[in-house]
Amino acid sequence: MTVRHSKPLNYGPFHFVIITFIHNCVKKVVCVMIIIKYLRTMTPKERITAILNKRSHDYLSWTALIDENTLDLLPDHLKGNFGIDFYKFIGCDILLLNGWNTPYSFKSPELRWDENVSQHVYHENGQTIKRIETPYGNLTGIYGKGGHPIKYMIDSLDAVKIYIRMWEQARYLYHDDTDVFNKLNNLIEDNGIVARFWGPSVIPRLLEIDMGTENFYYLLNDYPDEMKKLIETIHEKEKEAFKILAHGPCDCVILVENTSTYYISPKIYREFNMIHQQDFVSTIKSVGKTAILHMCGHVKNLLYLIKETRCDGIHALTPPPTGDTPWELALDILGNDTVIIGALDPSVFLLSKIQDIPVFLDSIITERLKYANFILGVFADGIQVDPERFYTIARWVKKNRY
Repeated sequence: MTVRHSKPLNYGPFHFVIITFIHNCVKKVVCVMIIIKYLRTMTPKERITAILNKRSHDYLSWTALIDENTLDLLPDHLKGNFGIDFYKFIGCDILLLNGWNTPYSFKSPELRWDENVSQHVYHENGQTIKRIETPYGNLTGIYGKGGHPIKYMIDSLDAVKIYIRMWEQARYLYHDDTDVFNKLNNLIEDNGIVARFWGPSVIPRLLEIDMGTENFYYLLNDYPDEMKKLIETIHEKEKEAFKILAHGPCDCVILVENTSTYYISPKIYREFNMIHQQDFVSTIKSVGKTAILHMCGHVKNLLYLIKETRCDGIHALTPPPTGDTPWELALDILGNDTVIIGALDPSVFLLSKIQDIPVFLDSIITERLKYANFILGVFADGIQVDPERFYTIARWVKKNRY
C-alpha cells in the first residue's frame, strides 16, 4: 500500500496579508461582542434572575417593599397598581413577595384540618377569641389589638396532646396558582420577578403563633417527649407543603423563618430548625429552583449552622445596630456565591436624617458587595415612610451602582 503525504502549503506574501487581515477582523468582532455583552444594561428581571441563580450581573441591585401606609403619602400618579408604579418610578428591581399589597394571593399549599375540626372566631370586650373544637378536646386563644396574643392556644400538656391529634389528621392541599402568578407577572413586566414567600416552619410557628416563647420552652423542658412528638408530627406534614411549593409557578421560594438568637439558641437551632430547613432546601433545589431563608433577626452566631442547610441565600439579613450580622461576614462564612438580600438598617433608613443616608451607604456598600450575589433591600412594611427617603437611595444607587 502506498502512503501518500500531503504537500506542504506554500503561502506567499499575499496569502499572509489576507490571513492576517481576517485574523484581526475576527479578533475585533469578538472584542466588540464581548463589549456589547457587558455594556448592555440588564432589565431588572434579568438582573435579579441572574443574582438568584448565582450568575454574573451588570451592577448593584436594590429592591423596595411598601404598603398602603407609604402609598398614602404619594402623589396620585404613583399610587397605581398597588405600589408597582412606585417601584418602577424609583427604578428599583422588583422582588415581589407573593402578591404583596395587591389583591392577588397564592392559595397553595393550603392547610386543611380534619372534617371533625371546627374553628370559630368572635369578638368580646375589644378582644378577638379564636376557638377550635375537636373530638379530642377544645383549644382557645385570645388576642388583643393588632392580633397581639393575650392567651396562646397551646399552653398546657393537654393542649399539646390535642394539637398532636389535629396535626396527625391534617393535610396540605395543592392548588394551581398559575393564573395568580401570570397576573402578578403582567403587573411587574420586565421590572422584576415574583417570589413565593411561605412559612414559617415548625419551631418559629410554635414560638410566634401557637405557643409563645415562655410556653414553648417550659413545655419542652417539662414534657420533652410530647413536645418532640408534636414537632416531628408538624414537620412531617410540612414536608408535604415543601413538595407542593417546589412544583408551584415561582422559581424562587423563600421560607419565612424570622430566625433570631433572641429566642432560638444554637442548640435548639441545631436540633430542630436546621434539620427542617435542610429538608426545605433539598426539596426546592431538587427541581432546580432557588431556596432562600428569610432571617431578619440576630443570626451571626448561627451562620456556621445555617451553612449546613445548603440554602442558596438569606432574605432580610440585617446588620447592626438593629441586626447583628454584617453582610460581608455572612459571605465569609456561607461562601462568596451566597445570595444575600440585605435589609437596610431601619435605624438609618427610618430614623436618621435623610442627608445622612448616602453617607451610610458609602460606608456599608463595598466593591465586594456590588459584584456579589447581593440585593439591597429597602423595606417599609407596616410603617409610613417619607418617599424622599426612597428617592435618596435611588439617586445614590444610580450614582454608585458600578
